[in-house]
Amino acid sequence: MKKISIIIAVLVLIIVQFRTAHASGEQHEHDQHVDKHITHAEGPAIANGLNIAAGMTMVGQGTSGNDGNVPPEEDVIDGNFSVDLEISSSMSENGEAFFALEVGNGTGLTEELDTFWGFNADAGPGSTVEIAEMWYEHQLKEGMVTFTAGELDLTNYFDGNEVANDETTQFLSDGFINDITVEFPAGPGTRLTFSPDEMIDISFGAQSDGWEDIDEKAFLIAEADIKPSFNELQGNYRLYVWTNRGNHTDANDAAKTEENGSGYGISADQQVMDNLSLFARFGKRNDDITEYEFDMAWSAGLALGGSMWGRDNDIFGIAYGKAMSADHYENTLTNPADEGHFETYYSTVVNEHIAVTPDIQVVTNAKGDDDFETVVIGSVRAQLTF
Repeated sequence: MKKISIIIAVLVLIIVQFRTAHASGEQHEHDQHVDKHITHAEGPAIANGLNIAAGMTMVGQGTSGNDGNVPPEEDVIDGNFSVDLEISSSMSENGEAFFALEVGNGTGLTEELDTFWGFNADAGPGSTVEIAEMWYEHQLKEGMVTFTAGELDLTNYFDGNEVANDETTQFLSDGFINDITVEFPAGPGTRLTFSPDEMIDISFGAQSDGWEDIDEKAFLIAEADIKPSFNELQGNYRLYVWTNRGNHTDANDAAKTEENGSGYGISADQQVMDNLSLFARFGKRNDDITEYEFDMAWSAGLALGGSMWGRDNDIFGIAYGKAMSADHYENTLTNPADEGHFETYYSTVVNEHIAVTPDIQVVTNAKGDDDFETVVIGSVRAQLTF
């Protein structure tokens, strides 16, 4: 972990020096993070700075080839839906309050297909009504410092990606939304971002897994986000380290149940043409924690805008990734192998409120088991924004 911290510090110094040397170059606008909130993107102002917006996602998924797996499963077609209601309000010139309510139903294919990578990040545990986010955010020093506190989703600030970061509009699979090796919790937390230069953000996050004993066993993360522009083609390169101080069991000594989880990762995206962007992720975590059945994952892919064929708002995406089993988990399998995951989608924008997305996924060696027969998953997603 110390080596990774040193790498982040070196990268920060290099990029600041690079930016200083090119201070006379063309300026470009940038966001501090990939914003997945509906209100920030499309919600209209109602009164006194109050914004409200809602979105609904419906997904239907079916399997082919899963009936040959052991234990005996069957090919099925399942579905799920989620509704997001978001309210934001300007509290002052530099302050904002945000509230997000999420309602959902349907577990998708989780009862028929178990994988490391996941195949539907929009599906939940069943019928749910929950406050997904509730926080206050304040900016200081003309936006150079941003502080957020409350019920947070830290994936809105860390491990972001312009190409693969939103299950309602981009890839469906969990492994193409965020780094699956990071043990993100859910609960109260804080985020602090420093933006000393247009080309770099440095962020720190802390979060507790629930509202009980929030001062103990916190999840901590730090990230350097470097954002160079090459011939007006935007790039984002994020390097992060994290630790989860919640109780974990040592895979080599079951009596040790208070071990910490930790890891590091990289998330990058780069425009190579006006309508073509590439992405890549890599994550690594402890290989000696019983709860971690896999300890490494990587993915790569692209998103191509439809302007090439006269559909400016459509998007075609394709990606592939692998999850590598931890040694202690491999020892429990007869024929271990890396789990592979392929996904491709085509998002068709019907109008400014509706998008329909057919999606195909292929899973090999699910749960790191070479005896698992390859399964093809066909999906259709409908996204409605109000």
